[in-house]
Amino acid sequence: MEKPAQSSSDSESEQKSEISFLSILIMSVFIGLIVGAGIDKSHILPVAFISAIILLVNRKKISAREAATKLNDGTKYINSSKDYYAWPKLNKFSVTIAAVPYQDSIRQLIQESATNSEQNSDTQAHTLHAHLIPITDNPFDNNVVRVDICSRTIGYFNPDQARSFHRRLNDKQLSNQITTCAAALIENDEIPGKTGLYGARLDIEPLE
Repeated sequence: MEKPAQSSSDSESEQKSEISFLSILIMSVFIGLIVGAGIDKSHILPVAFISAIILLVNRKKISAREAATKLNDGTKYINSSKDYYAWPKLNKFSVTIAAVPYQDSIRQLIQESATNSEQNSDTQAHTLHAHLIPITDNPFDNNVVRVDICSRTIGYFNPDQARSFHRRLNDKQLSNQITTCAAALIENDEIPGKTGLYGARLDIEPLE
């Protein structure tokens, strides 16, 4: 049986997944120079040659590890083409999340939303689509839940909210899965002495 021909897109992605020969050459020479500077200049070429062979043999593994690191650097990848479970719309926005460290992102989203609403005559200017992302590789707490809007982090659930939300996911057999809901970006007047701050409220059932 003939082996199916590999598509051009597959071959391109495979090539991209490997370290290029130029990168291997540069890294090998760099390693050789470091060793030569620390020991003896006569070791530069032998070390560079051995390093090049090692990198060449293991370039697929190294690239795969780098790709995995980028995707799992305390985050969970959002597939824009995938349909995630959407929590039912309640129009109550009863869950407030901690968003103080993310004021710049929220402010930008509000400005963009306001511009879009002017163009589209949308009365719900700051009601957007949020992704609720369980972070399970945190070494200190495996119940962390991050909230993203338009690929920007706008806050996290507090520990009690996160534990409750994980139980809710388990009850719906959605353990550790990304889900979505509506989110309202608001001016936060609940922090005494703080003005000009923004917050976010999620349109999901209260987290107990």
